[in-house]
Amino acid sequence: MATQVVAQVTVIQALLIGAYYLFKGCRFGYTLGVTTIFTPLPAALWVGIVLGNVPLAMTVGASLQLMYLGIIAPGGNLPQDSALAALIACTVVIKSNIPVEAAVSLAIPIGLLGAQLMNVERIINAAWVHMADKYAEKGNTTGLYLAGLVYPSLVKIPLYLLPVALAVYYGTTYVQGLVNAIPAPLMHGLTVVGGMLPALGFAIVVSVIGRKYLLPYFIAGFFLVKYGGLGIMPLAIFGGIIAYLHILFTYKKDGEGRVNASA
Repeated sequence: MATQVVAQVTVIQALLIGAYYLFKGCRFGYTLGVTTIFTPLPAALWVGIVLGNVPLAMTVGASLQLMYLGIIAPGGNLPQDSALAALIACTVVIKSNIPVEAAVSLAIPIGLLGAQLMNVERIINAAWVHMADKYAEKGNTTGLYLAGLVYPSLVKIPLYLLPVALAVYYGTTYVQGLVNAIPAPLMHGLTVVGGMLPALGFAIVVSVIGRKYLLPYFIAGFFLVKYGGLGIMPLAIFGGIIAYLHILFTYKKDGEGRVNASA
């Protein structure tokens, strides 16, 4: 494989990308955080803005978004950290010029690592709980404030910001060296697998839907997107109207005011 020139990430860029992950570590709940602002697309947008290549970053983010569509957090535990995967993968693609599909396949172990970082944070935070108990017994309100808010917030900096900043600052060089050492057939295999992963994520969503009376909507939507020639916004509005009409005509309230499906 031919060697390619690697564009170095600056310190400011690395810190800004790490700051996004630090912001993610502050937690904003499941609906606002996990399923919205800390998914691959918003993370990719941030990387694209910081590194000055939004179109390429969004291409990577869109592939990862499809791949992680079926990811849920049972019991509050995420099996994959899609935001970290997007931050690293987008940076590598923009700065190391590797194929998008190959970066998608490389993002999987990164997402697994990010999930373990959250578990490490929980283990560390257990120490602050015991510390707060001791402060509470003594009536030390300042100690309670430190153990309940300040210390858990400070530990996020070395746990979230610094590792990501160092990874994107030094990682592109090492990743490019690794990519140059990968034989062309193996890189082609990674590219093929990476191209299949978004379809797998979408298939997981379809299996989660799992209701026969909803499948016609899915099939109709697929053909409308594929052959309708409409833009994303008209399709989104049309889909919202169809969803509202479905709920309006298929759901009804029982005598106690609870909503039940008639299908």
